[in-house]
Amino acid sequence: MSDYLALLRARWIDVVVPVGLVLLALIPFMPVFGSARLVAAALGGAVLGTIVATLGAWRRWTTLTVVAATLGATVLGSSLGAPTTALAGIVPTPQTLGAVGSGAVTSWKQIVTLAPPLGAVGNTLTAPYLLALLATLVAVTVSLRTHRPAWALLAPAVVLAGAILLGTAREILALPLALVGAVVGLLWATWRTGRLQQGRPVAVLILVAVAAAGGTGVGLLAPGDTHRVVLREIIEPPLDPHDYPSPLAGFRAYLKDHREDTILTVSGLPAGAPVRLATMDAYDGTTWAVAGSADGSATSSGTFTRIGERVEATVPDDAATVEVELGEYAGVWLPTVGRTYDVEFAGPDATETARNLYFNRASATGIVTSGLRQGDSYSLLATPVLEPPVSALEGAPLARVDQPELSGVPEMVVAEASTMVASAETPLARVQALVGGLQEGYFSHGLEGDAPSLAGHGAARLAQMVTEELMIGDEEQYAALMGLLGRAVGLPTRVVMGFAPQATGASGPVEITGDDVTAWVEVAFEDHGWVPFYPTPDEDRIPQVEEPEPQDRPQPQVLQPPPPAQEPPDAPPMDRDEVDADEEDVPEDEPLSYTMLIVLAAGGSLLLLLLPLLLIVLLKLLRRRRRRTRGSGSGRVAGGWDEVVDRARDLGVPVTGSGTRHEQSRELEESLAGGRSTWRRSPGPVDVSGLDTAALARHADAGVFGPVLPDEGAVAGYWEHVESTEGRLREAVGPRRWLRSRISLTSLRKGRDARHAHPAAVRRRARRPHGDGRRDRDGR
Repeated sequence: MSDYLALLRARWIDVVVPVGLVLLALIPFMPVFGSARLVAAALGGAVLGTIVATLGAWRRWTTLTVVAATLGATVLGSSLGAPTTALAGIVPTPQTLGAVGSGAVTSWKQIVTLAPPLGAVGNTLTAPYLLALLATLVAVTVSLRTHRPAWALLAPAVVLAGAILLGTAREILALPLALVGAVVGLLWATWRTGRLQQGRPVAVLILVAVAAAGGTGVGLLAPGDTHRVVLREIIEPPLDPHDYPSPLAGFRAYLKDHREDTILTVSGLPAGAPVRLATMDAYDGTTWAVAGSADGSATSSGTFTRIGERVEATVPDDAATVEVELGEYAGVWLPTVGRTYDVEFAGPDATETARNLYFNRASATGIVTSGLRQGDSYSLLATPVLEPPVSALEGAPLARVDQPELSGVPEMVVAEASTMVASAETPLARVQALVGGLQEGYFSHGLEGDAPSLAGHGAARLAQMVTEELMIGDEEQYAALMGLLGRAVGLPTRVVMGFAPQATGASGPVEITGDDVTAWVEVAFEDHGWVPFYPTPDEDRIPQVEEPEPQDRPQPQVLQPPPPAQEPPDAPPMDRDEVDADEEDVPEDEPLSYTMLIVLAAGGSLLLLLLPLLLIVLLKLLRRRRRRTRGSGSGRVAGGWDEVVDRARDLGVPVTGSGTRHEQSRELEESLAGGRSTWRRSPGPVDVSGLDTAALARHADAGVFGPVLPDEGAVAGYWEHVESTEGRLREAVGPRRWLRSRISLTSLRKGRDARHAHPAAVRRRARRPHGDGRRDRDGR
């Protein structure tokens, strides 16, 4: 060991310079990850690579021994590449080893396809970890074991080029880093070969300073629209449907705001065929959402891909042409009919709209990322889906499909599902048992004049349907509930939202209104595909509250005495002076005046005491209204997330303002679950199993950083998601803590409305190309 330490003392500069150049080359990754985990991964990988290289130089290891030692070091530090899978973020687990092993191949793609900042998500840190380890290993090995140290500079140069290509589109440090690294590397290589003449160190230092200053100045003085090509600008990331609000979350809005309005006008609609809006097979405890494989793997959910000439390669002869014109409809989800074979847009923006169309053949769901709006029109080539007769399904087995895992399903829903299908022996019998049991409930949209029925289909709302004596809701709740009940008993189910017009198959156009919105459930049967089922009760099943009729109770007749004789009236005095002054009725106002004074004094004092509290509540209401109604769509979506964070701060939850939304959501739930609070007395831990702030944060990031500005429907759907999250948060913390938060000054003191200049948003705008004349969302 003493020989090893002696080697390090004698050759320390040959170790420090290559390691420093490698770490310098990794700096362009900082805006990509935006997390201190990157520093840990880079330093850890560099240390491990240095240890293997120096040990190999000391012991004169062969190539195979160095490779074996490198593999051991990679496993030892694997927690640096996938910290979220390690125990306490440090101790590797089998899952960590698998994540780093796969990340050696897939992390490079994820870096260029995911929008920064990446943080420590998944195994994306595997790429910089391996770059630091391998580049340091090669550079230090060449530096210590060869007589040509200049070759050691090749590894940092490759790392810098890779970091630039995998980085963001605008990074002013790239040029000064390259210049400083080149000068320092050449200076070191010249000194190592003995070609650095005596008396020249001062000149060399001046050269280094001038190069560094010049490179930094060029970077800082570069015009604002400087654009360079990076891989993330060339490689288009796969479409993630989770970036868009679930269409089922806006179900009640069609009934509240557009019940009589024309949503779509459809010509050539086949008889009995509904219009499909989206197919959802993923549930997160808050909403049913459209699933899709972002990594391109084949699942039953399918993938969203751009279409070529048509959706399907071959079109059957019986395919019908359906013309669709949008009315009071706005959103990204493409209304379709049955099985769609081709989509052709019309109008001046048809080419651009078609370019932004993604279609999922497995779920028959289309997304137009640029958004659809009133006046758009298109034509479909489609065939209606024929429902098989019940006799054909009696002996049919269920199809074997791979569906996304559900989360946030209440335990009482699972228990209710087992009870409902206890006596069913066949797959069809289980489906019919669920449908029949749900159709015994009651129907209500919860609108004015209807029986009370809450909107939404979160875990708390669906648990309420199976636990309370009165099961009530509309298509949104019953379809969502049956989807969970079916999955609980092993049925492959998915929820479909769309429109069921009253007049289908008509010769003329069919106008679809908001009152036609509906939802149903599909179950996969072998050889029959996805078969629809409708668990919602009839609309005439309205709960009746019977009031007891008053019963007549006859009273015994009582003989009434005769009326007394009337006395003769006194004659009025002839003169007003004859009336005694003391006989005049004088109103006694004095006691009433004292009473009013006491009431006014007490009320005024109480009002003065409550005025500051009322002012706090008013300021928060005005702030909430401003966030919800003013600004662009992305700003209003960001305001919704700000409202949730401010509500958490008022509850005493410590939330870091400089963190990303994903980090804030995780910190919020961990603080609540751990009982951490900024209050003097900790209120104790609460149950956060019903919260899913991660989905809310993800949708906010999609609205702020996504390629499409959120429209009114998306903003309204996101704020409904915010309100439902606040409702679950109120149930979790209890009424006392919630009331105390309403009058808290915490969120008002911090001035949180300035958060729209979030560093992540700044970096997002910074990497957006400006040379083509386009403007960002803030008009800059």
